[in-house]
Amino acid sequence: MPAFDEIVQQLQERRPLPPLYPTQPWNNTLSQQIKMSSAADFLGPEASAAASDKVAACRAGLLLWNDDLEASHSISQGLENATGSFWHAIMHRREGDAANSHYWWRRTGAHPAFADVYENVLAALQGEPAPEVAKPEVAEFVQALQRAATWVPMEFVGRCEMARRGQLQSDWLQQVQVIEISTLLRWCRAQL
Repeated sequence: MPAFDEIVQQLQERRPLPPLYPTQPWNNTLSQQIKMSSAADFLGPEASAAASDKVAACRAGLLLWNDDLEASHSISQGLENATGSFWHAIMHRREGDAANSHYWWRRTGAHPAFADVYENVLAALQGEPAPEVAKPEVAEFVQALQRAATWVPMEFVGRCEMARRGQLQSDWLQQVQVIEISTLLRWCRAQL
């Protein structure tokens, strides 16, 4: 199994879920493994030198999921495409810089992975027991997504900021964050 798949498995099994605003990497050894693996060891034989920006996008996403904001940032800021901007926007949101996150979301534009993020987030949130009764804020977010009929990252940034100020519970936001990151990561992996 390529290192990528093993790392994804570790991150998927992580409990508790990653915080919205991490202050340090979750697992320093994992960060080193992500940064140091060769492209072939990391992603398998299909990873070629011609796909170096795609390999870098996968690394940026794994590092971000591992709460290694600094390492992810150094990669994503070097990716001058919509996917690099997507990772960059998430990183700034997680460091608590909503204005900078909004800037990078505008640079991202309508990313091809938005449809998958939208579907996966809706499926997870609508699967929650009676979200409109248990958590009105979840129902409001679901309605905002449904009105837009796509992923609306700036809406999500706003909800995360509300949680940071203590105005919302963060458990469901953490779940959405993992869905967003893992979905974009799968999309990046499929581009190789």
